[in-house]
Amino acid sequence: MPRTVHDRPRHVGAVAVIVGGALASVVVGLLSLGIGPTGISWSDSLTALLSDEPSRLRSLVIDVRLPRAVLAALVGASLAVAGLLAQALTRNPLASPQTFGINAGAAVAIVLATIAFPSLGALGTVAALIGAGTVGALMWFLSTTGAVTVVGLALAGMTVQIVLSALVQAILIMNNSTQDIVFWLAGSVTGADWSDVAVLAPATAAGCAVALLGARSFALLTLDAFTAASLGQHPARVAGAAAVIVVVLAGAAVAVAGPIGFIGLIVPHIARRLVGARFLTQLLACIALGPLLLLAADVLARLVAFPTETPAGIVTALLGAPVFLILAIRARRA
Repeated sequence: MPRTVHDRPRHVGAVAVIVGGALASVVVGLLSLGIGPTGISWSDSLTALLSDEPSRLRSLVIDVRLPRAVLAALVGASLAVAGLLAQALTRNPLASPQTFGINAGAAVAIVLATIAFPSLGALGTVAALIGAGTVGALMWFLSTTGAVTVVGLALAGMTVQIVLSALVQAILIMNNSTQDIVFWLAGSVTGADWSDVAVLAPATAAGCAVALLGARSFALLTLDAFTAASLGQHPARVAGAAAVIVVVLAGAAVAVAGPIGFIGLIVPHIARRLVGARFLTQLLACIALGPLLLLAADVLARLVAFPTETPAGIVTALLGAPVFLILAIRARRA
């Protein structure tokens, strides 16, 4: 079908959103390098970043603040893409790694594994994937039965989230866990280093790449199985691939930054509003806007009680909870 005059503004608008979101993420990430209790300015941070001369300031920027910004961007992209795929997979606008309890499943698995094996190290990511996969499989099963409504499924997921979070809190109290674990449990990129980036970067890159390559197939998840099959797709295989990507992206993000909530719920809806119904452009918008939202939340979290740190997960929860209620009311009316 030939492109009409009316198609061009929408296409240009989508490109502007994606490119603008990516550039804004870079700008906010660079601005975040100058925010912290040490009191160095943004210009000094940028100068230290571009300088080759060893100094204490350059070490602070390169080894402390830069990996934190990079990790926040990776976590934001991972959760946003996972949320978009979860909503397509379950045909549920309220789906996300947090509202379906996937984040909590990963968190409880990591806490149990860490207590049982204190020197677990990088294998904690494996535990996170197992926990996220277990809860994800449960929620996927409920979504395919047809016996649970859209709102009911979201409420079931939030119930799982609350129960598992309470379980984690009980385990931490019984084991006299340190403040670092409690801070991680709230969802935070504080204390991030390049080893955390090295853990998450491959998972984010692989998950986003597979999602982009399979965007056409994943777009058909929103259709019923009969229609998708008539278009030459294998619904079960496509759904299974989408589920694996969701688990990998969400589980790896939780492993390094804790269960940061609502990024996966908010960003896909923003993307749809800004770029339209085409799944590929939504996916690209999520990759661009997810980092922007979490980087901005992390900056705001540093400023709320400056110079004391506040977990970024608290900021995203304050932003996301009202959005979830609004979406739930709309879904119930629909």
